Amino acid sequence: MRTPNAAATAVAAALLALTASGVAQAAPPTSRAAVSRAEDLKTDNKADPIGIDDRAPLLSWRLDGPSRPSDPQVAYEIRAAHSADALRRGRADVWRSGKVVSAASANIPFGGTLTARETVTWQVRVWDGGGRVSSWSSPATFEMGLLNASDWSARWIENSSYDYTRPDGTVSPLPVFGKAFTVHGKVAKARLYMTGLGMYATSLNGSPVSANVLEPGQTTYSAEVAYRTYDLTRQLRAGTNTLGIETGSGAYQRVKTPGHYFFGGRLETYTVYGEPKAIAQLEITYTDGRRETVKTDTSWRTALGPTTYSSWWSGEEYDARRSATAPASAARLNGPDWQNASLAELTSTTTPRDTTPLRADPRPPVTLAQTVEPVSITPDGKGSYILDFGANRSGWPGLKVSGPAGTTISMIPAEKLKADGTLDISSTGATDTEQIAYRYTLSGHGMETWHPRFTYSGFRYLKVDGLPTVPKADTVTMQVIHASNPRASDFTSSNQLINEIHAITLRSMQSNMMSVLTDCPDREKGPYTGDNLHNIDALLTDYDLSSYEPQLVRNMATAQRQPGDESPGLIANIAPEFHRVAPVKLQYPQGTIEFLDEVNWGGAVIRIPWQLYKTYGDTRTMTLYYDTMVKWLDYEAANKAANNGDIPGLGDWSAGDNTTPMQLAILAGYYTAAHDMTQIAKVLGKKEDQGKYAALASTLADEFTTRFRHQDAKGVYYGSDSETSNAMALDAGLVPAADRQQVLDRLVASVRKAGDHITSGSVGLGPLFRALHAGGRDDVIYDMVVNPTSPGYGYLVASGHTTLSESLDGSGSQNHHFLGQVDAWLVNGLAGINQTTDSVGYRELEIAPAIVGDLTHASGSYRTPQGVVSSAWSKDSDGRFTLEVNVPVGSTAVVRVPADAQARVTAHGSSRPMPGARTRLTANYGVAAGSYTFTVG
Repeated sequence: MRTPNAAATAVAAALLALTASGVAQAAPPTSRAAVSRAEDLKTDNKADPIGIDDRAPLLSWRLDGPSRPSDPQVAYEIRAAHSADALRRGRADVWRSGKVVSAASANIPFGGTLTARETVTWQVRVWDGGGRVSSWSSPATFEMGLLNASDWSARWIENSSYDYTRPDGTVSPLPVFGKAFTVHGKVAKARLYMTGLGMYATSLNGSPVSANVLEPGQTTYSAEVAYRTYDLTRQLRAGTNTLGIETGSGAYQRVKTPGHYFFGGRLETYTVYGEPKAIAQLEITYTDGRRETVKTDTSWRTALGPTTYSSWWSGEEYDARRSATAPASAARLNGPDWQNASLAELTSTTTPRDTTPLRADPRPPVTLAQTVEPVSITPDGKGSYILDFGANRSGWPGLKVSGPAGTTISMIPAEKLKADGTLDISSTGATDTEQIAYRYTLSGHGMETWHPRFTYSGFRYLKVDGLPTVPKADTVTMQVIHASNPRASDFTSSNQLINEIHAITLRSMQSNMMSVLTDCPDREKGPYTGDNLHNIDALLTDYDLSSYEPQLVRNMATAQRQPGDESPGLIANIAPEFHRVAPVKLQYPQGTIEFLDEVNWGGAVIRIPWQLYKTYGDTRTMTLYYDTMVKWLDYEAANKAANNGDIPGLGDWSAGDNTTPMQLAILAGYYTAAHDMTQIAKVLGKKEDQGKYAALASTLADEFTTRFRHQDAKGVYYGSDSETSNAMALDAGLVPAADRQQVLDRLVASVRKAGDHITSGSVGLGPLFRALHAGGRDDVIYDMVVNPTSPGYGYLVASGHTTLSESLDGSGSQNHHFLGQVDAWLVNGLAGINQTTDSVGYRELEIAPAIVGDLTHASGSYRTPQGVVSSAWSKDSDGRFTLEVNVPVGSTAVVRVPADAQARVTAHGSSRPMPGARTRLTANYGVAAGSYTFTVG
């Protein structure tokens, strides 16, 4: 969530200064008041994680907020031991922080020394301003994973008989691996550390070892491969067990196969990094202290399995008649199709390399979110059925069917239907001759269930062929998957159209939130850095991405071109850079574009860490990748000089109005990155760099003004006077204070001239929302958002879209998230939840709901690092207005109640709201943590 404009926050800061003492006095501590106790303890932003490899994990907590608020936290103490019992006895045998005078409750580095596999239990207690100390929190735990290469005794294994294409040109089934082993007693603890490339699915005695899917998470495979830790303590059984690994191609093995869709045009160059491989290490600790390790080596058995085809883009095929090659039991591993595994030969030129580290994946895993049955099943009269699942989502078909052996069921996904009710696959990239399809061949043994394991698609419709009988509702389902990032906000309003816009935006984010954020879930599935950056406000509003986004920034760092590469320092438009885009220039309406590089894509490596700091107080991400940021800025400086001052790029990509000068969007993005870098250097105490980047930002600002500021009889404007031109100038802070109102008026005029339509593209959309909101013109935003005609959000809903399309006119991919900025405005505009400009981690809140349009109520909440802040307002038929606000412990707020100067306002709550300076349109109050109600009329 972005902060409000400078003028508004200056007033907020002044009001906080005026009311701070009054707020502090409003709820004086009493001897009977409880001291807030720490709760919701997290390690690296996760509850009780296992298998982490962060040697100084970040600790956080929230305060429980008693019914009568105590003073805020002013100090804390953390203690850590190897068991909860030790803590109960007061023994902190791992680490004790001592009393630390600080209000911080997040991003606190663990100070003890940690070793591989170590389990740590920790607690925290806090002191308030009255000198009182809370009781110790309930304990939390974390467990270390494998930290060094020497901790791995397992080896990467492959199947020597596998090649992705056979000599006759047919596709080879994918390898599987298995190991039978014996459990020799009562198990106290069992941990499986493992990964695989391209993808892997692991089973124990035929059952999945976890709910995670589509593992491993995507990384730059030459730089690092992500592993997971699985707790198998309760899944192991006495006697013989079988550990099985099935593999898929994923983004690691991208092979163009006749008859199957393959993303790639004349710009893209693709690499097959290698053949499927796996590495696994199961460590068993018995209750008597004995330890055993089951590890991948040449004693493992391997076969070409039942998955006969797997492609990241074009689907998956499975032949259940090959069930003897599924590694589900010890008996199968000795079958005629099995052989011993081979050790993978890793060198300095393979991917991964022989020096590539295995790193614990910090991201919440991709999991099954819901199973959806079709809302309609329509026969086509030719033996096929069209299934409609009611909404466009990402996932895979789930099959439950019985029938004769050898029967093949084919399922083709689509986002749309043609006018005659047949499948329209055009938006997915597929054609009738280059298909995206899922196929399952029955074994003939009773009721069979199946779903793909190594790819997914975005779809609403499935064309199903080959079913032995008429399908029921549960014969073919949609299994929806996405990364299990926690939701951070809620929103609803009295306007059903607004609510539906919120729903389709959320669905688009979910559809593209896998181990990386993709552009769309079918045609490309590209981890585009710009799609992430352009929608960052809404992403950080709707979801807690504190343990997700840092890895995406790391992917940018590991994908950065190095000395010796072409264009060293470049961060290409996708990261990881799984395919290379030639620096070809193409003529588009907005000018000559180049796909390889764009400051509004590569600049994500600076601008996203700055947003993570503002949102969560995260300084680690900007610290870790500071050198990457410096190299990128150096690259762009050289790039600018080499191109006579005009950096190649894309401009305001996907805009309806292509008059915005390309260099305006690029220069504004470059300036914003330099400005954010200045702030990062300041926070990190790099004073010399702070001055250097401040000078760069100043030079770019002067250039922007010289090139793009214009004035006519109607006033000052920028660029082509388009929505994007004026919005980007305002949002970047490139408009002098004396000109801001004129430029804002021109921005409003451009929106009105366009018939209250959004004509900005993905680059200009965020600035458009932010500039209008900061200028107090939420009424204009509302008119744009609910507009039922094309292009716009209202149009997408009115025309039956259930996700955001690539363009607001409904064209292109039908499931893009990068135009989702509307969701940030719903929470920070209509519900009015913001933090002040100088606030970090939502310590200082501003509640200022926008009462616009025909809305009679709106409510929203947002989970800050301190806790949940909420705002709900309503107005009745008599004109009475009510605003209810909740402020979490650890935060203060300025509440701006919509009320003209003559209106009577009443206020009450947990403490006494302190009135501040009243404006012509608002009554302003300073409040401490607690719940409050404000009434006008």
